[in-house]
Amino acid sequence: MRSDAIDQWLSSYLEQPVKLCWEGSIADSLRGSFDGVRFEIAGIATAWIPLERIAVSASRAQFTPGLPARLRVEGSVVSVTVGQGDLDRWLEGFQLPFRLQLGEKGLIVNTEIAGVAISEFETRLEVVRGWFVLRPRRASFLGIPSNAARLFRAYLPLPPLSPEARLVGIDHAPGRLTLRFGVSDFEEEISPGMLRRLRRRLLPWAG
Repeated sequence: MRSDAIDQWLSSYLEQPVKLCWEGSIADSLRGSFDGVRFEIAGIATAWIPLERIAVSASRAQFTPGLPARLRVEGSVVSVTVGQGDLDRWLEGFQLPFRLQLGEKGLIVNTEIAGVAISEFETRLEVVRGWFVLRPRRASFLGIPSNAARLFRAYLPLPPLSPEARLVGIDHAPGRLTLRFGVSDFEEEISPGMLRRLRRRLLPWAG
């Protein structure tokens, strides 16, 4: 189920464009109980990399009216999506000698000097002690396949994960990377500062 009126009200109240949809019967919804909830925020400017969207999916949510109203969320997964355009603009600020390309099977690292392609690494993204690490699958130098891939290792310039978030999945697609984090059940007051509080607790690097 989805309601444009609810989206508009939430966007105005939370001071952020959002979309909300859920499953279940109208009777359950009237009682404040929602199953299969998805809450999406698009176009997030952060202190680090810009995000195409943040989505929170939950197996169950319970709304308790009051002043203030409260929301309890169970079985949550937070999905963070990065797009190629935002990634390119972000990396330009670091003036790095390589380009990261979001591919169908992983991240591709290209290095060049004076416009001449020097090397290419196809990497997979892993989390090591909370940090995002690029590990190579294959490599080539000046277009020639090389066995030096195992020597390459780089950290993606992102801060470590919050202690409350655990990486449960990575989805690769051309021009898009989505990281999925499992989080503990939580309860929050519904107020204009709710999104800011959740981002600070679950994704502190998002600003």
